[in-house]
Amino acid sequence: MSWNKYLYYYHKEYGGQFMAGEDGDGLLVLSYKDRPLVVDLFRANGRYGPYFYVQARIPVTLAKPYKLTVGAEKALSGGVNTVLRAVPGLSDHDILPADFGFPEVTKKRLIRSDNRPFTKLVLGSLDFRNALLASPRDRVEVRPGPGDEGLHLITVTSDDATGGAGCDWDLGDAMTFYSDEAEKARRAADEFFPRMDRFLELSRTAYSAVTQWPM
Repeated sequence: MSWNKYLYYYHKEYGGQFMAGEDGDGLLVLSYKDRPLVVDLFRANGRYGPYFYVQARIPVTLAKPYKLTVGAEKALSGGVNTVLRAVPGLSDHDILPADFGFPEVTKKRLIRSDNRPFTKLVLGSLDFRNALLASPRDRVEVRPGPGDEGLHLITVTSDDATGGAGCDWDLGDAMTFYSDEAEKARRAADEFFPRMDRFLELSRTAYSAVTQWPM
C-alpha cells in the first residue's frame, strides 16, 4: 500500500502537519476555519483480515446535540427510502424521506437524522450538495461529543475499503516501480490529488453546511 507516500506528496503540495511511520499509518492534519482537519486510514478487522477506509474528521461546535448520517450512493437506496416511509409506526426522526427537495442528491442515499428541520437547512447548502454529487462513494456523519459545550465531530468515510471492488482510491504499490522522486510526485498529483481534493471538499462543505444556520 502506498498511502503514506501519496499522503506525503499531498502534504508537500498543500502543507499541514504530516506524520507517518509504518506503511498505512500516515496522518495529515490540515486546517479549516481554525479547526483541525485530519485525514488518515480507518482500520476495520474482518473475517479475511484488516480492511482500510479513508476518513477525514473535523470538530464543530453546535448549539444543540445533533446526529446526521448521509450514506454513500447505492442503487437500492431510493427503493429502501420509499419502503421505510410506508412502514407504520416509524417516527419522523427515524428516517428521512428520499424526496427531500433535492432528489439529485437524496434519491440514492440513505439519510438519517434526529433533527429533520435543521437537516433540511443543511442539505439546502449548494456547496454541500455539489460536494456530495462529486463524491458518490463517500458517507458523511455528524455525531455529538461529550460535555455540554456543543462539541461534535464530522466524519467523512469512503464507503468501499481501499483495494476492494468498486473503490476509486488508487492506493496500490505501483509507485514502488518509480525510482525518480519527480515521477512519483507527478503520479501522485495526477491520480491521488484529485480524489483527495474531492474528499476533503466534502468535509469542508459539511462543516459549513451545519454552521451556516442557527439550530
